[in-house]
Amino acid sequence: MTTNQSGTNKCPAGAPVVDFDLATHNRMADSNAAWDQLRSTCPVAWSEDNGGAWIVSSYDAVSEAFRNWEAFRSGRAVRTIPGPGGSPDLLPINAVPVQTTALMIPEELDPPLWHPYRLVFMGLLSPKRVAALQPRVKYWVTKYLDDVIESGRCDIVETLTSGVPGAVVLEWLGFPEHEWHRLGAAFHNMSSYLPGSPTAQHYLDELEWAFERIREEVTIVRQAPRDDITSYLANIEINGERTSYEFATGMVNMAMSGGVDTTTSVSSAAFVHMHRHPEDRQRLLDEPGLIDSAIEEFLRMYPPARTHGRTVVEDTELGGFLLRKNDRLIISEVSANHDEAAFPDADKFIIDRFPNRHVAFGVGPHRCLGSHLARAMFKEMLTQVLERIPDYRIVEEGLEEYSNWTALGGWSKAPITFTPGTRRL
Repeated sequence: MTTNQSGTNKCPAGAPVVDFDLATHNRMADSNAAWDQLRSTCPVAWSEDNGGAWIVSSYDAVSEAFRNWEAFRSGRAVRTIPGPGGSPDLLPINAVPVQTTALMIPEELDPPLWHPYRLVFMGLLSPKRVAALQPRVKYWVTKYLDDVIESGRCDIVETLTSGVPGAVVLEWLGFPEHEWHRLGAAFHNMSSYLPGSPTAQHYLDELEWAFERIREEVTIVRQAPRDDITSYLANIEINGERTSYEFATGMVNMAMSGGVDTTTSVSSAAFVHMHRHPEDRQRLLDEPGLIDSAIEEFLRMYPPARTHGRTVVEDTELGGFLLRKNDRLIISEVSANHDEAAFPDADKFIIDRFPNRHVAFGVGPHRCLGSHLARAMFKEMLTQVLERIPDYRIVEEGLEEYSNWTALGGWSKAPITFTPGTRRL
């Protein structure tokens, strides 16, 4: 691999070359069709687009790339910062100053440094801990449906699929309730609008505000600890020393950004799907015991994270081609989940599909730590919608997709109407 004067990677010798610009994937249908075409012709290929990168699209190659962390790294370069604790800090990709980039811990670490930080989240988000959070999940779903159920209309994204994850995660982290809507909207709307538009710039500014609020809260609780998860993460000891301020903010950022919007993506897609495929909704109404398998099929069909990036750190073969040190990879969960070689009738929603070894949460050492909480929130939302507003209909002319389906997929707005019901609280 070589680099040209603009700083982008150049095509490795002998690589199959495709024209595959992720920035043009502005609709779900177009993005899915592009991945289907690429996967059927060249599941591991080089594209000069996207700064120059390998595009990995088959189920087997995607799974192998996720698992092979020794060769394909997600971490940034590491340095050790001076001061109390002496915890390592990360140099962002392309050496952007660390103060201008929000870290994601442990997502941007690799073994062995990654291990103790991952253990922190494994403890916080274990099935037992998530079960203890279930009453709060149920409360917030009930409350947000109560707020609109007598009116017969709402935007299900704003009310439920964005509101519930924001409330559950931000309450858990200990952020003040009056900031929940703004914080959730910052993460949700960063993907909702075309890059370069005034609205997109507004939410990028809002995202910077959210990162600043994280830094402020971490500073506060490192001086005066509270009984919440932000305080716990900010003061956790790793190898006998309190973790650095930079890593503390990175862990809180990981918890917030990973929690408040990814569940929004898949649950919104599920409600749009059931509107457009009433036979699937009716089967869930008739056979509620299918809800768990339906959730896995929604995750397969509409994975919230569609792609991830990796960097090659040692020459390695993948899909029959030699990937060289410093090459970049783009790995696609959505393409893997639609691979006919792994999922017969992959383009069809099969409510009782079994087995269903989707990679919506990734595989390997960076598999999503919040998967148990995501499923719990998704299931409670799905259950209560089917129980309380089973006849909802989406107002199609008001439905808005995300403007770019590169890394995340979802719906910005989904207004619905339904037969009014009664409050529960």
